Amino acid sequence: MKKVILSFVFILTSFGLFAQNNYQNNISVNGSHKYNFTPEYTAKMIISMANVYYDAQTMTMSEIKSSYLDKLAKVGISSDRLKEDNMHYALMGYDKEGTVVVFNTTSLDEMQQFLSVKSIGVSKSDTTLNAELSDEQLADYSKSAFDNAKKKAEAIANKIGRKIGKAIYISDTNSSKIQESLYYGSPTNSKEYYISVSFELL
Repeated sequence: MKKVILSFVFILTSFGLFAQNNYQNNISVNGSHKYNFTPEYTAKMIISMANVYYDAQTMTMSEIKSSYLDKLAKVGISSDRLKEDNMHYALMGYDKEGTVVVFNTTSLDEMQQFLSVKSIGVSKSDTTLNAELSDEQLADYSKSAFDNAKKKAEAIANKIGRKIGKAIYISDTNSSKIQESLYYGSPTNSKEYYISVSFELL
């Protein structure tokens, strides 16, 4: 039994020494690369009798919708650019007639125009920014972020009288799809691409 315990302690000690040695002989840094992209903006507006708080006895759903579409047309947004999402409206659980209209555009000015149109019975659901990176873009941005990480590691190693060797660990958790809510934040067409890299410390 004593031999088993001693063996176990020896194994743990060996692992500890290995971890300590491994820790002392590598350096981990984050690398970044700023890139631009062309987003598509999506806004969803709720058109519903539930949003009518006055003239409820005289206005119909058809009149509410027509009035809104007319106002959009006056700012240059035609009804054929809108899509209706009746399932979205049904899932919201409103007890009165209505629908959700969806508008997509790559123009931020046009999206701001769309959102500025106010009409009886209409309220905003959500606005999002969407984009998708290709495999080639992901590879390019990852390489640029790696180069940034390497420069950072070299600068740190130089300060302590060491050099770096090959990369022994790379972590890239960036997604090809970008989707952000614009409810609070300001829209942007640039982002930072981050990766983590560990290098041998010589």
